[in-house]
Amino acid sequence: MKSNIKENLNNYLNIFKREEFNLLKKQLKDKEDIINRKNFKGHITASGLIINNNKVLLIFHNKLKKYIQPGGHLEAKDNTIKEAAQREVKEETGLNNIVLHKWCLDNNCPIMIDTHLIPENKEKKEEEHYHHDFLYIFNTKDNNIILDLNEVSNFVWKDIKQIDKNNNHLLKAIKKMKEINLFDN
Repeated sequence: MKSNIKENLNNYLNIFKREEFNLLKKQLKDKEDIINRKNFKGHITASGLIINNNKVLLIFHNKLKKYIQPGGHLEAKDNTIKEAAQREVKEETGLNNIVLHKWCLDNNCPIMIDTHLIPENKEKKEEEHYHHDFLYIFNTKDNNIILDLNEVSNFVWKDIKQIDKNNNHLLKAIKKMKEINLFDN
């Protein structure tokens, strides 16, 4: 899996040359276990931007108390980050008929890698730490959502053009998609 992380990161940086990931690069260089969710410096997560007819699926995350794209931590059974993203989407939404977007497939990388701070979670005994989230685009024609109510409690299909500054993470991904002309593909 670690070679998959390096390969995805290198492919991503070959396309989005101006971005830097100092912490992630240092953790890889130091051979840290960045797959382990108990690495409280930072670890990898995977998420999916689900698109259906220029609408994006957002789920209401019970712990974070906001609408975000489906995603989560890597597990031992995941062979690649893409598989982890797909598994998380299926677990949280019940969508089984999702297809990795051709751009992600052709470039063997996510549309966005985002390092963001996660607050301390005393309930889970987790310190404040960073998530290095690898966001992949998936297409679907399926609208049959069956939520995992342990993690999420609602969903909405939002027009891509209506994603606002309240969801900065998603807004950055959509901006990248516009820059490389991915709409209606």
